[in-house]
Amino acid sequence: MVATRQQTGCVKTFFILLGTAFGIIALIVALADMKCGYDIENWWAPLYPNGETIKIDHDMFRPRAWGETLWYMVSDDEVETVKQFYRETRLATLDADKTRGIGNAESAVHALEQAAARAETRLNALRDEASNEPDDAHAEQIKSAEAWRETLLQRLDDGARSLIVLYSSCGI
Repeated sequence: MVATRQQTGCVKTFFILLGTAFGIIALIVALADMKCGYDIENWWAPLYPNGETIKIDHDMFRPRAWGETLWYMVSDDEVETVKQFYRETRLATLDADKTRGIGNAESAVHALEQAAARAETRLNALRDEASNEPDDAHAEQIKSAEAWRETLLQRLDDGARSLIVLYSSCGI
């Protein structure tokens, strides 16, 4: 059987409509991603100006946009100085009557000595757990915890005083 002009036209129309639908969905996701990134950076939790990024964990296309992000920074500034920066940022956001929109962010500031001590405690707990249940599942977690502890200790030796943890989430 030979396809007629009408039959091939239906197939072409189907693929055009399908492509258009995917294109519109992609455009909506891209615009939402850009809006999330803008709101998080400019209103909810900008990166600390005197901070140095040491670790980024995100689950979607890019950090601090669509999805969830944990952004870790260290600073030579005192903990109270960093906390004051984020308090002032939050107050400026609230004074400007900015709504949350589809993005949200929180900041937490810790003394680097305490963060390093917690990292050591976490590593020891993982090692104890691994000794009770010997398998390869714990090896990767232990390796990651050791690297994190070493990073914090190195930054502490370099003179950093504060650990800044920025959590952001965005989505519907």
